Formats: sequence, C-alpha cells, structure tokens
Amino acid sequence: MTEFYFREEELNKLQNFYSNEKQKSMAIFGRRRIGKSELILHFIRNLNNAYYYQVNSLDYDASLNDFKNVIKNNEIDSILDSLNNFKDVFSYISNKNLFIIIDEFPFLAKKNEGISLEFQSIIDHFLGNNKLVLLGSNQSFMKSQIEDNSSPLYGRFDEILHLLPFSFNEVNQLFLNNDDAMNVYALTGGIVQYVMFFMNYSSVETAMDELYFNRNGRLFIECGNYLNQEFKDVTTYNLILRYLASNEKKASDIAARAKVDTRAIYNYINKLEVLDIIEEVKNPLTNSREKRYHIKDLYLRFAYTFIEPNVSMISALGKKSKQYILNSKFDEYLGGIYEEIIKNNLYDFALNKIIPFMPVDVGKWWGNIQQNGTYIESEIDVVGINLKDVLVGECKYRTKKVGLKEYELLKLKSNFATKANQKVIYLLASKNGFSDDLLNLNDHQLILIEKTNPVKKHTIE
Repeated sequence: MTEFYFREEELNKLQNFYSNEKQKSMAIFGRRRIGKSELILHFIRNLNNAYYYQVNSLDYDASLNDFKNVIKNNEIDSILDSLNNFKDVFSYISNKNLFIIIDEFPFLAKKNEGISLEFQSIIDHFLGNNKLVLLGSNQSFMKSQIEDNSSPLYGRFDEILHLLPFSFNEVNQLFLNNDDAMNVYALTGGIVQYVMFFMNYSSVETAMDELYFNRNGRLFIECGNYLNQEFKDVTTYNLILRYLASNEKKASDIAARAKVDTRAIYNYINKLEVLDIIEEVKNPLTNSREKRYHIKDLYLRFAYTFIEPNVSMISALGKKSKQYILNSKFDEYLGGIYEEIIKNNLYDFALNKIIPFMPVDVGKWWGNIQQNGTYIESEIDVVGINLKDVLVGECKYRTKKVGLKEYELLKLKSNFATKANQKVIYLLASKNGFSDDLLNLNDHQLILIEKTNPVKKHTIE
C-alpha cells in the first residue's frame, strides 16, 4: 500500500462534504502528479457506498459502459445495461445514496462537447440521494468549468478543492536533513508523486542521478511530456519558460527573444498563469506598472534551468553530465528557492509572533539605490507589508555566515524602498548562521532566521 502523508485539511473538507446532507457536488483539481487520486482513494478506503471510476477512454459509449460496470458492482442489472447516457444512469440510481467519484473528468470532455451540459443537468436534477465528485488534472479546463460564468457547470459545485503541492515544511518532515529537504523541494516543488520518487532511493544524490540525469529517468522524461499534456503547440510556451529560467523577467524582453508580438505574449503568459506554471512577481513597495514574472512551478523551474537546455548531453552522457550542467549554478539556483521558502513562511512567522505584524501582501522589491555616489539597480529578496509596517529581508543560502555588512546593506536599500512614515522591520535569513557581532547586536528591529528557524534571541515578542 502506498504511503499517505499530510493532507489533513483536505481530508477534513472531504469529510464535511460527505457528512453534509445538503451538499451534493464537489470538484477537485490540481496539476498532474499532485495526488488527487491518492487523496480521494485514501478518503473512501473504508466507505461501503463509494464508487470510484477513472475515465480511460475518449469514446463516450466506452466510458459510459465502464461507468455502468463500476456502478453495478458485480450485480446483474439489465435495466442499467439498457441506458444510453450518463443522465439516465444517474436518474435510475438516484435513490441509492452512493458516493460517486469520476476521476479525470476532462478526459471524458475532450471529445464530447456536450458532456458539461449533461452533467449540469445531472447535478441540477438527477443526483437524488447521491453525491458526485469530479476530479481533473487539466487545470485550464477545470478552472474554466468552475470560474467561467458561461460554463454549464459554473456555480454547480457545493465544494471546490484546489489541491496544492507539499510545502517545504512538509517536505522537511519527510527528509529530516535540512539540506536533503532543500534539494528535494528545489527539484520537485513539493509535487507529491515526485517527492515519493525520491523516497524510493537510498540517498537524495542517487535519486537525482537516476531521476533527472538518466535518459530513462522518470523526471527527465516528464520534463519533455508535461507541456504536451496541456497544450497542442508547445513551441512558444517552451521558449517562454526557457527564457524565464535564464533570468529574463519582463514580458517585453521575453517577447523579443521568442520573436512574439509584445501584445500577443500576454495571451501565452495568461495561459501559463492559469495553470500555476508562472506567476507575476509582486513589488508591494512601488506603484510601478512594470510587471515581472518567474516560474512558479519549481519542478519546471529546475527542469527548464538545467534539464531542458541540456537534453542532448544527458541523453549522451547520462549521470556523467551532471557535473557539467549543475557546477556552481546549482548553489545560485538554491538561493532563489530559499528566498521563496522564507517569503512563503512570513505568514507562519506572523502567526507564531516571530514577526510583529501580519502581512497583507508579500513579494520582493526592485529599484535603484545610490551607493558611492552612483545609482545602481538593486533588489530586496523578501518584502511584507500592512497599512503601516514594512518588513524587508535578505536571504543567503551559502556556507559563509551572514554578518554586519549584509545588515548595513539591507538598511541602505530599505532607505530607497520604504517611506519615512513606515515602521521598518529587518529580517536576515541564513543557511549557515550569523557572525558573533551580528548575534550580539542589541537591535530590536532585527529578526534572524537560520535555515527556516528563528534565532530566538532576536525574535520580536
């Protein structure tokens, strides 16, 4: 039996839906390999009235027959056999008090345009005593069905569950060594199935060799297949992700390199945002209209940084290619992931009184600072704000300890990023701790985080 981890909140939501007599329909969606099927199968493992059907055919009649066979559950039912559509099946079984799951619903809809309208009718009129859960990995389809008011299924679901990857903190519970957890999270983005792959190997290093730097590796192959499962023509999407991975941030610059019209580039960007593949990087401290983007899906960020540009080398050399591909660039890559982890943890830090206010928005800052009489472009890694308070932070994922020099530079940058009437809190996060002079500094505006844990001497109460 496959091990099942975490998901307590999601299981509670399913239990509440199952127990609530007034709720009849639920949609569950999320990216591929995120653990949707595992979640629902874990939930129904002890339910006698649960019937799970996974769509595996594009053909309507074949899918209908497979569904009827699941519903029959080894019982002979000639009437059920005679029914020619899903609506009639649900009408026939409406008094049975069944918990029905249809997995990969978008697959059924792919070649059957009227399927959403049919299931609208089922939900509205023919569920009776039964409950229905629809699952889907095609996020663009599922979101359109749920959020687009022109969709037949818009407003039909009593509950909606968007399944997300494991957080870094959850991955760290599975890989107790912090460096191992960091590497696994940076390579998988917390995608559940990918994390489970790593747990099947004796070490993270071995898993990395076999999964990515092997022409037959599961996650090497996945890199080439993932976009093909979401888009008909992946050429431009591949280019956008490659340029984002090579540190292009602006839509105009990406459009120029990809040779796409500047106005058209936003159509591609919007589709990638819908799929949670990329996201806009927020700058809460400025009103600038300039938008910047990065790859949100960390598995794809790693894949497009290191794997996709080097497919030929990996295919030829296998794991021997890793030393040429990663070299010193991997440490820099991990630094960016560390920033993401600290930024995502700001809300938890606030809940636990590590920082003295709850942010209403988080992001980073970029702009010009004056240093040694010259204006230069600079960034602040982490920013959190509310109406009157600002937190600015720097994150260093390196062997060298962080000291007073880094703190002074952070304060300098904050002078150009914040306003005079704002109360500023400073945060320094470090993989390998802090210098003694910084630890001994009596400064109540400063918060120190080692790895992801506060240095309690300097937490603000």
